[in-house]
Amino acid sequence: MNIKLKIFAASLVCFASLQWNIRAQDRPHFTMQFLQPGIINPAGMTSVNQINAAFFFSKQMLGFDKSPMVGMLDFSMPVGKTNLFAGVQISQDRIGVTTYSIFTGNFAYRIRLNMKHYLSFGLGLSAKLTNSNFTEAPIVNPADPNFYQNADAVWTPDIRLGAYWFTDNAYAGFAVENLFTNSLLFQGNSPSADIRVDINDMHFNLNGGWRKDFGRNWAILPSGLMRISPGAPLQFDINAMALFKDAFGFGITYRTTTTLGANLYYQLNKFLVFGYAVNFGLRFTDQANFTGHEAMIAYRARSNKRIIPADIPRF
Repeated sequence: MNIKLKIFAASLVCFASLQWNIRAQDRPHFTMQFLQPGIINPAGMTSVNQINAAFFFSKQMLGFDKSPMVGMLDFSMPVGKTNLFAGVQISQDRIGVTTYSIFTGNFAYRIRLNMKHYLSFGLGLSAKLTNSNFTEAPIVNPADPNFYQNADAVWTPDIRLGAYWFTDNAYAGFAVENLFTNSLLFQGNSPSADIRVDINDMHFNLNGGWRKDFGRNWAILPSGLMRISPGAPLQFDINAMALFKDAFGFGITYRTTTTLGANLYYQLNKFLVFGYAVNFGLRFTDQANFTGHEAMIAYRARSNKRIIPADIPRF
């Protein structure tokens, strides 16, 4: 790694770890979010009318020490024969010397608009555990007292809301995250959390997609995501996947942070789904240091009775 990359890595670790009144983008972001709607929108889980579980793992910027690494388990299911859905999300996000563990309970209600159109509303209640070991951060002045204290087991709450419309070949969703702004304050011997509501700190996600069939075997699944986060430029993800017999898919993703990715999808059997994505930073001299990998394994409980006309994999 050359000297410029070393400086960048040190800056990344420090910036991600120092949280004195700094707004952090601490919600995991996955390239393959279009395969699991509930990841970014609690209302999205209503499009799957059976038990649905998925595990995602992402490792980004492989050329840097302590680069971002995320794991997430997403589970949802309908509540009896009602239009209610419930789910759980557990994620751990490590970047630099800081680790976030987020535990979320999701709830959603689905409304049938007509024979093929549905509208859902969702709520997510989260508890976030933050742990930071600032003694591991690369610093210029080892005597800096700000790095003597660690943030150990600091709990903060969060809420997310979502709305999701879908039919048999299209969907659109809107979600807002980080309704609570959480900052760590170092006063005295231990850190404390400053919790408030500020619209300027909220994260907004707007996504949509559709399916176009070609003959009996092939389908094209274009989709997009617009993401608004504090302290970051407006981001768009543009995806296109070709699907063969609803069993094997391949596609590409372009992110406006000048990132290009390739996606694979495979239906292992009638219950298990596997996904893989790799992405590359396009504007960097040493692209190998900005390579990232992502994997997904999902369980879909199937039923011979199709209660709603839409089911994954649609998008």
